[in-house]
Amino acid sequence: MPPTSASSPTASTADCWPAEQRLPVPGGLCAIHQPNLFLRLSTLAKLFTADYWIVLDDVQFTRRDYQHRTRLADLKEPSPRQWLSILTHLPHGRSTLIHQVLMTEPHRCRRRTAQMLGYHAYDPVTEPSR
Repeated sequence: MPPTSASSPTASTADCWPAEQRLPVPGGLCAIHQPNLFLRLSTLAKLFTADYWIVLDDVQFTRRDYQHRTRLADLKEPSPRQWLSILTHLPHGRSTLIHQVLMTEPHRCRRRTAQMLGYHAYDPVTEPSR
């Protein structure tokens, strides 16, 4: 695939650097990732090692992916897992891009997220044996 021109317009609304700063330094490592509800350790490692990080949010939103949901498990007993999902509205149906997705019922999503994270949280003060 040929490289894109530095003067071509960006497709994402997330672009925030001036044109003269868009090109990476020669030899720099660039990482590109679609946003997920929670980052995995491997994604954090990729972010940490990269010189440039690009969020790919101008691609189609996928309902059966981790863009708006994640699986949580207890550290003591990881077998039973629960899905934590953010309620979403796709204004353009299946062709909705990631940055166009809207959250529905934000208060309900916030409450459920806090409850599930509280349930699955590890507290070293009350559980020092882990």
